[in-house]
Amino acid sequence: MKFLKLKNILPWLIVLVGCTVTVLMIAFGEEEPMIISSVRPMAVETISAKKADYRIQVPAWGFIEPRESIDIRAEISGKIKAVPNKIFAGAEVKKHGDTLFVIDDRSYRNKLDEAVAAKKLAQQALEIEKGRQAIAQAEWEMLEKSKWQGNKNKSLALRKPQLSEREAAMQIASVNIAQARLDVERAYINAPCTGVIISENIAEGKILDTGDIAIRVGCTDYYHITAMFPPEYSIDPDYQKVIVNIGSVRYEGVIKAMIPQINSEIRHKQVLVEFKGNEVILGSYAMMVLPGFHFKNALVLPKKVLRSGNTVWILTGNNTLDIRTVKILAKDTDNAVIGEGITESDRVILTHIASPLSGMNLSMLSQQPESRQNIKHEGERNK
Repeated sequence: MKFLKLKNILPWLIVLVGCTVTVLMIAFGEEEPMIISSVRPMAVETISAKKADYRIQVPAWGFIEPRESIDIRAEISGKIKAVPNKIFAGAEVKKHGDTLFVIDDRSYRNKLDEAVAAKKLAQQALEIEKGRQAIAQAEWEMLEKSKWQGNKNKSLALRKPQLSEREAAMQIASVNIAQARLDVERAYINAPCTGVIISENIAEGKILDTGDIAIRVGCTDYYHITAMFPPEYSIDPDYQKVIVNIGSVRYEGVIKAMIPQINSEIRHKQVLVEFKGNEVILGSYAMMVLPGFHFKNALVLPKKVLRSGNTVWILTGNNTLDIRTVKILAKDTDNAVIGEGITESDRVILTHIASPLSGMNLSMLSQQPESRQNIKHEGERNK
């Protein structure tokens, strides 16, 4: 009987003992210290906004063309008599120095001799007529003293129409000689400019008709580029200097003219650029830096510091983030000219922040001396 009572009381005793032990541990045990975690502010790199003179650099591109291409046409018909060995497609030629080809001129020299002889005959006829003029003048003077009334026929009596006819024949003979000499000269075709032969269709023995295209020459004393650039840019009309890059070679050129027409295929603006160079290959791809508008004493920042919505991130004196909206006057591929929104004393953040919040705590990693260290002055760019 006693054993059954003890069996029923035992679980309650165990529970009571456990509660008592727990209470005593809480009452006399040491309090566990609280762990406080601290997050360090993000370190960012900054630059100082500084004022500088800056010209917008307009990127452009195009293909090398000769200053002009000339089709050499036969001005007289005939058989080609001679073609120099150095005349072929791709060969260089020089103005006033290289003969391109020669047409057989024997028939034209015969015509020249014939014209010279005809002039001699006309000269003799004129001299004879002048002698007759002297006789007619003497006879007229005798008739004037008589009672003969023939004043109305004085011009015929003095043979003035005959004299005019002989003088006109002399003039025609002189013109025929000049034309014959010109035809003889046209048999010898010389290079019209210093350049390169683009194509040719000549050979000894080939017969050319007047107007046939024999050779096409590209004049390369200067080169032209129809340079195309994005429509959001504008060119300074008062500054003509251009930097032309063909591969690793750099040339200085000038803007010859603004082309008042948008390229119909890529909708870009166009300018005509001219430059001079040696061993330039026609059709080569060229990249250019065209002169945009010039800003004096303007705040210039690298383009990479611009954030969405025309904003920049500023590290304040309290090392917090300030998101500023700025007014952009102009920008190119590298830099932007700022009109309003920042001052020279502001520290502009270069580092990317994944989730920027105005007022968030930051720390400065390092500060570059000034933003113009990445901005080449106009004189340095043109060296």
